[in-house]
Amino acid sequence: MTGDWRDWRPAIWLVMLGIAVALIFNPWYFSAIFFGAAIGAAIRIRQRRQRAALAAAKRPPQRRRRSGGKR
Repeated sequence: MTGDWRDWRPAIWLVMLGIAVALIFNPWYFSAIFFGAAIGAAIRIRQRRQRAALAAAKRPPQRRRRSGGKR
């Protein structure tokens, strides 16, 4: 998860594909498959982002190591 719009690319592409299918084919409801898939993908992406944020919040902050050898 990068935290920016690139996470949402699969859902965006599915919506664009659904719009293209709706414009090309006469019964517009053929595109409902792609719109449903886009909604499902968006839900899954949101869940992954929430899990990643929750895991990052639970993880203790890392300490910096000292540079140099033993003294």
